This record gives sequence, C-alpha cells and structure tokens, in this order.
Amino acid sequence: MTLKDKLLKESRNTIEDYAIRFACNIEPKLAEEARDGRTEYLVSIANEHKHIVTSPIFLSAVNGLLEGVKVKVIQIPTSTLFPSIQKDVLQVS
Repeated sequence: MTLKDKLLKESRNTIEDYAIRFACNIEPKLAEEARDGRTEYLVSIANEHKHIVTSPIFLSAVNGLLEGVKVKVIQIPTSTLFPSIQKDVLQVS
C-alpha cells in the first residue's frame, strides 16, 4: 500500500467516524423538530469542520445512516442587507 493510499484511507475513516457521531447527535434533534411540526432542520457548519462536512464521503455516509432523511449542503444569506454574502449550512429534511 502506498503512502497516498494510506493517507486516503485515514482521511476516509476520519470522515466516516465524524458522520457516525453527527448522525447519532442529530437524531434526537430531528425528532424534536418533528414533534413541533417541522420537516427541515438547518445546521451551521463550523469553519474548522467545513472540509469534513461538505465532503461527498460525509454526505453519502450521513444519508445512508439516516435512512429516508436527506442531508445536503446549501447556501443561505448571512444578512438581509447583503444577500450576496452567503454561508454554507447543512439542510436536513
């Protein structure tokens, strides 16, 4: 196994572990939102975790773990005065 393969495997494992923790933590919040009649939940993405959370590996893993729930990255405006300035968030619906 080459160094590149080892690093890619380590990166993938880290992202998948983060996805498992995220899925476990978000399930109770989704249940609470559903009890309030909501079908969508937005999760802010911290800059230090943005590279993980926006990864296709993460999104695929989370969508697989949360069967029937769609998780994707969307952009929302950060202020009404400057709608062109946007931030990434996770939309869970």
